[in-house]
Amino acid sequence: MTSRNGTYKQQFFAFFRFRYMVAASVALAFLSGSIVAQQGWMRALYLKKNGNPATLNAVAFDGDRIWVVGADGFIGRSTNDGASFQETDSGSNKGLNDIFMRKDRIWIVGDEGYIVSSADKGLSFSRTSYDSSRRSSQNRPLDLYSVEFEDNERGYIVGDEGLILTTNDGGRNWREQRSSVSEQLFHLSIQDQEGWIVGTKGTILHTSDGGRNWYPQQSGVSEDLNRVHFTTDEQGLITGDKGTLLRTENGGATWEKVNLNVDEPLFGISFLDKKTGWVVGYQGRVIRTADGGRSWIEQVSNITVDLFAVSFKNNRGYAIGRDGLVMRYFEKR
Repeated sequence: MTSRNGTYKQQFFAFFRFRYMVAASVALAFLSGSIVAQQGWMRALYLKKNGNPATLNAVAFDGDRIWVVGADGFIGRSTNDGASFQETDSGSNKGLNDIFMRKDRIWIVGDEGYIVSSADKGLSFSRTSYDSSRRSSQNRPLDLYSVEFEDNERGYIVGDEGLILTTNDGGRNWREQRSSVSEQLFHLSIQDQEGWIVGTKGTILHTSDGGRNWYPQQSGVSEDLNRVHFTTDEQGLITGDKGTLLRTENGGATWEKVNLNVDEPLFGISFLDKKTGWVVGYQGRVIRTADGGRSWIEQVSNITVDLFAVSFKNNRGYAIGRDGLVMRYFEKR
């Protein structure tokens, strides 16, 4: 995926993608020798490929397995709390932008319509592409940025030029839904029949009928919106550029801007429950809420590296950032 506006906009998907042309297995550079159960955030390791920093775009953690994906077809898996990662063959050098796990199932999406999926916890993967070139302004398949499944059969993908895809058979077949927008759509969150999508220029789309119809919601901002997360069908949060953090308690009928006094872009969101959650962003910023996003405190990350994604389960979490950084969080609960 390449930038459409000449800014830093697409870093959280593919920063310096073409700089790191790789074809070898992953090498790991440990910062502290081993992963220990200390509380708070710690730098676990940097992932490298062929001696160069890996470019990571997304992370998913289910309590046992940690998966990371990134540029040049990178897929990495850890089953030992991030002490080491093994690379999995993606079958392509296309950039991979998002990963979603549900029990034994895994779905990954990337550039030029590339889709990777597994039904056996990642022991094997199938690979396909969705050809949207007929509707693309660039005569090539559109890049895919985010994927989420409501159950093992019903899922959604969003991407370039207002693209929304849906499946009812676990991803074997995909069909387009009408978005009525041309903006890049970066991320989505699904709650049963309710769903929300965010993208460039403050775009928010909402469905209340399982995606048959999508309608715009008023964000009140013009900044690009990077991530959306709903803990219920009423309570949700959105991160964006220039420190944008939006919150709703009525399903997006109205959105309020949370005042953080932050100027840098915010990206990944992850919640343990309806109240406890984290947001990560540029310059190593990590903020935490214990009241569903009404108020936030900044946590010490001890880094200045840009962070792009975060995933929590139980009392552990993992964040990924620039130059292949993987960070680990642990607390006693």
